[in-house]
Amino acid sequence: MPNKKYYYNPKTLSFERKRISPTKIIGNAFGYLSFGLVFFIGLLILQNYIVETPVESQYRLENESLEKHKAIINERIQTASAQLADLKSQDGALYKKIFEIPKAEEGANLDSREEILAASSPVFMDWTKKLSNQYSTVASKAERSDKFFRLTSSVSRSDWNKLQSIPVLQPVENFEVDHLVSGYGIRINPFHKGKYHHDGVDIAAPRGANVIAAGPGKVVAVKKSDLLAGFGNYVEIDHGYGYLTRYAHLDEINVRVGEKVLKGFKIGAVGSSGGSIAPHVHYEVSLNGVNVDPLQYLVQGLDSDSYSRLFIASKKINQSLD
Repeated sequence: MPNKKYYYNPKTLSFERKRISPTKIIGNAFGYLSFGLVFFIGLLILQNYIVETPVESQYRLENESLEKHKAIINERIQTASAQLADLKSQDGALYKKIFEIPKAEEGANLDSREEILAASSPVFMDWTKKLSNQYSTVASKAERSDKFFRLTSSVSRSDWNKLQSIPVLQPVENFEVDHLVSGYGIRINPFHKGKYHHDGVDIAAPRGANVIAAGPGKVVAVKKSDLLAGFGNYVEIDHGYGYLTRYAHLDEINVRVGEKVLKGFKIGAVGSSGGSIAPHVHYEVSLNGVNVDPLQYLVQGLDSDSYSRLFIASKKINQSLD
């Protein structure tokens, strides 16, 4: 039997059985619960901040490694950015020297270095993999290009002068790819509807639009004609090194024989003189006295996509405008 507890009551001068009060029961229960809660919190603190599980140890090592890797990637990004900026600057300078106009800026949708470094671990790892692949691809391509030009390319002073003399500019101001309506080769004559060899390209433009020299050179021929046949009003420019260009069906002519012109210089205005059915410029390029396809030279300021569209348009067997 459980031991019963008694206490001496001085009022009754006798021993009486000790009773347990509800208040004491509640107090004891609250004390036990408080102690249990404090003990549980202590265990959590001990586990989280003192005791390290194998999984937590692995994560900690991975985080430390990732922080070191971020620093390495940061350094690589800075180095690669500086190298790319230098290459871009050199490429733009070379383009300007050859074509005499600044190269159009290419858009780039790249996240900033700070955004990459501040990303979460999974996103950062995806970025590092992507950047690593891009860096390897660009480095490999640059190495191949550098080797090719180093072994096969050389430009002497005479070559440089020749490069600058080649007529590579489109002969109409504000040229657009869709303006080329008929190319070089077999085409349909607009008058007798038979097939014939079209020795140039037809570039449509509003009457009065500026016609410009495709390259630097000397004006060797200026012809004006009121006949509704032939080239009508036209200009020929000798660019040297065997290159000669012809601009036909002009409305007006702004140069004279013997005049030296620079690339992009206005030589006349678009018209429909001679045997023409609509305002346009019939443009020819000859090399050493033989007509060649002008499309090979209409390259200045065009990216690969624009030139591809121009090439497709020039190969259509359609009706010319002259």
